[in-house]
Amino acid sequence: MSLIQLEQTSKRKSNIFRKCNECNRKRKTLDENHQICHVCYKIKKFFKSSGNKVIDDFIRHTQVNYALRKSGKIEIVPYNQFKNIEFIAEGGFSKIYKATWVDGPIGNWDMIKSDDWKITRYNNNYTVVLKRLSDSKNITSKELNELKVFCQIYSNIKYRYAGDNISNYFGITQDPITNDIIIIMPYYNSDGSYIGDLGISKSATECTDNNNENYGIIPYMAPEIFQGQKYTKASDIYSFGMIMWEFMTGRRPFWDRNHDIELIIKICDGLRPQIVTNAPEGYVELMKECWHSDPEKRPTAPDLRSKVRGIWNNEEKNFENNNPTKIIKSLDIGPVSKNNPGAIYKSRPLSHMIQSAISLRNSRSLSIDKRKFDDNSVDGIDDNDQKLNASLDYFTKEIELYINKSSKQSQNNEYITKEFDIDINNLV
Repeated sequence: MSLIQLEQTSKRKSNIFRKCNECNRKRKTLDENHQICHVCYKIKKFFKSSGNKVIDDFIRHTQVNYALRKSGKIEIVPYNQFKNIEFIAEGGFSKIYKATWVDGPIGNWDMIKSDDWKITRYNNNYTVVLKRLSDSKNITSKELNELKVFCQIYSNIKYRYAGDNISNYFGITQDPITNDIIIIMPYYNSDGSYIGDLGISKSATECTDNNNENYGIIPYMAPEIFQGQKYTKASDIYSFGMIMWEFMTGRRPFWDRNHDIELIIKICDGLRPQIVTNAPEGYVELMKECWHSDPEKRPTAPDLRSKVRGIWNNEEKNFENNNPTKIIKSLDIGPVSKNNPGAIYKSRPLSHMIQSAISLRNSRSLSIDKRKFDDNSVDGIDDNDQKLNASLDYFTKEIELYINKSSKQSQNNEYITKEFDIDINNLV
């Protein structure tokens, strides 16, 4: 091959692999006259617009950036594809419905060639869950966080096994009447456990200074959150401890209490759900570690996984030896027919309530400290050395009794001395 031919071949190759105007990546373009790669070209042919630029940009991003993966991509689906829609439940930011998807979701996005896809769908009339986001017609990119987390997990090689325990996300649809955004998810109705809501999940390094509002469900929130600290991995472990209690009892934590300022104060002061039944060996101890008041003394996620696996394996051996843990029957375990109306298990803004609770708690603490100081200052008693268990009122009453009954001095002196001896022996 001549030098001229080599130069022409090299030039043709450099023209084929150029920066794409759509994805800004250096990929094989259609031809010398198109500055768009094969992947983006196919996506543009396949893509259906939702009419919402924020959603369209996000969907296109997943399909372009995760083009070589079989999962992690989502699609836009017309609302008329769903039938038999029935309400299931409601959360703080969404309503959940069960529905039938006529065509069914995409099962595999196979890149059979560098320039083509083979899309395989599941069965027709596929049962799914529709998660309607409240007041979402003007949704922003930031509010699509749940879908972003899902795509990041499925696109990251180090999380490839985590996807087995995280709910899939098939796509997005939109109610033509309210314009609310609806996320399409699988309907799980068999054995297995999945993380089904990534709505407020964030990277541990992500800063939230721009949003000072605290959202949550009081019984599952760690005490340090109520005291002004940010959500951390340790606060997630605390929440997991509450879920462990729920698994053990079949009831939600603090189901019989009002979820108000007083409960926040009591949680900060160390209140936790009562241990009302037994569990496999090590379970209760691990649960208590998770909800420890000191975040530093809670187990880490790897520790938690290791210990839970150990408890599971030990119980499996007990079962094989016909010696499984016998759960003690109690009226305090099992579902309750009706929760306290003041027990609210929907995520809600709590910043104002938290501020009021901490202010009241601090006020009470100052009042108690003042009473202690006054009590310990009587008759010049040194607060650093002595502290009487009896109150000042009781002390004064005994002195008056001694003075007013001088005719029975011997008897009263003996009695008062006894009282003083008891108090002095209990000094702390």
